[in-house]
This record gives sequence, structure tokens and C-alpha cells, in this order.
Amino acid sequence: MDTGGVLVSGLLRLLARHKRAVILTGALLLSFFLMTLQVRHEAAVVTFTRQVVLFTVSPFLKVTTAFVQGARNVWRDYVDLRRLREENKRLHGEVATLQRRIDQLEEQSLETQRLQRLLAMRQASQAEFLTARVVGKDATNWFKTILLDRGSREGVRRNQPVLAPDGLVGRVVEVSPTSAKVQLLTDPVSAVGGLVQRTRVTGIVSGNLGAGARMRYLPLLADVVVGDEVVTSGMGGVFPKGIPVGRIIAVERRSGALFQEGSLQPAVDLGRLEEVMILTAPQPHDAGFEAGGARRP
Repeated sequence: MDTGGVLVSGLLRLLARHKRAVILTGALLLSFFLMTLQVRHEAAVVTFTRQVVLFTVSPFLKVTTAFVQGARNVWRDYVDLRRLREENKRLHGEVATLQRRIDQLEEQSLETQRLQRLLAMRQASQAEFLTARVVGKDATNWFKTILLDRGSREGVRRNQPVLAPDGLVGRVVEVSPTSAKVQLLTDPVSAVGGLVQRTRVTGIVSGNLGAGARMRYLPLLADVVVGDEVVTSGMGGVFPKGIPVGRIIAVERRSGALFQEGSLQPAVDLGRLEEVMILTAPQPHDAGFEAGGARRP
């Protein structure tokens, strides 16, 4: 073994024997070196350390930040969605309330218009009227009778005429203390004396088994044409003269018949009645309805 080998071997045995002292001495020297380096190059060390820390921690920070931001966005969207749903529900409720109010106002407006027409009819005539509401109709499809909310307590009597602003409705056939039943002019057993305004030809207006009415017993050679207006003739003692009844829409002249007939469209839409006027006291004979407020516009 040469001299160099002997020295290395002796040095290793010395280090092994004083291992703790050597480690402590090395640590002190390294600390002194780092302190010296930090003093001389403090900015460089800090920058290097910061870069190492940022490189190590930044991926975790990015993931954490993204997760927190995503959770925050989800929560905000959930809160906004819930708020929007509540707002939408509230607005739907307000819309429904406003729509009901609009419907009520429209109904009140229509009722006011109908009542104003009845009032104008009443003011334009010298007769006495009693306003009544329609509270029931015939169960059949043709509405041959209606029920009113006025009865004998208010002075309603049998055979009193019933009118609407556009003309004749029918007559009272049954009366109770609180209600009255009205036979419409379209009832097959109804009979109303009619007068063609243009030619003053008279006939009898009665109902059809179907819809509408007919003017019967017109003289065969009488001048009656489509479009002629028909009013009450005043004959029979039930209906005053001059109340609009309807318009001729067809004329039939059968071969060999003694009379001609005319199909009549009633002046009043009898299927949509809501309020009517009961004629409780006729006006003077010199002031007929034909020149009064009951005429159809």
C-alpha cells in the first residue's frame, strides 16, 4: 500500500471516530456560508426562494382559486335563479289579479252600456217600466221562455209586455212574489199582432218550432218584401202599438194559399238577454212607441 492510500485510510478512520464533531462543524460552516451569501446577495436569494415557493405552490393555488370561484358562481346563479323564480311567481300572481280586474271592469262597462240604453228608452217614453234581470232560461236550445228576478211584490202582472232597447221580447205568463216567467215572441204558441211599417199591412207574428219567427195571415196581394220592418199593431190589447218586432228576411207565396207568410228575424237577440224592461203602465195612445225610444237604432 502506498503512502497516499495510507493517508486516506487514516483520514476516514479519523472522521468516523469524530463523526458528530465533523457534522456539527460542517453545519456551522454551511450556515456561516449561507449567512454570508444572504448578506451579500440578499435580493437574489429572496427572489430565488420566492420563485421556488411560487413554482411549488402556484398549481395548488390555481386549482383552489378555480374551485372557489366556480363554487361562488354556482351559488350566485342558484340564488339569482331562485330570486327570479320567486319574482316570476309574484308577477304571474299580479298579472292574474290585474286580468281579473280588467275582466270585471269590462263586464261593468258592458253592463253600464246596457243599463244606459234601458234608461234612455225609459226616459224617451211616457210609459212606466220596471227593470229586471234575466236569472234563468229555457233548458231547450231555443230559449222560448226566460225567468226574471221581479215578481208580484214589485207590481208584475200576467200579460205585461217585456221589452229590450232594440224592441219586443215577449210577455209575462207566470208570476210569483219574487220572480216572473216570460214567454218569448219566438215561442210557437206566442201570438203578437204585427204591422209592416212601410205598407201598414197587418198580420200575426208567432214563433217557429226551430229558430226565429214568422208573420202569418198576410193578404196574398199585400206589398211585403224582404227588409220590411215589422212593429206591434196594438191589436189584441196586450202589446202597445209601435214596438219593434223584427225584419222580414223571406216571403213565401204558396200556390192556392189564401195568405202569404214572411220569415221574421227578431229585432232583439233573445239568446243573449241579460236585462229587460217590464211595461207596467202603457203610455197614452197619442204617443205610440213607433215614434218613441223603443225604436231600434
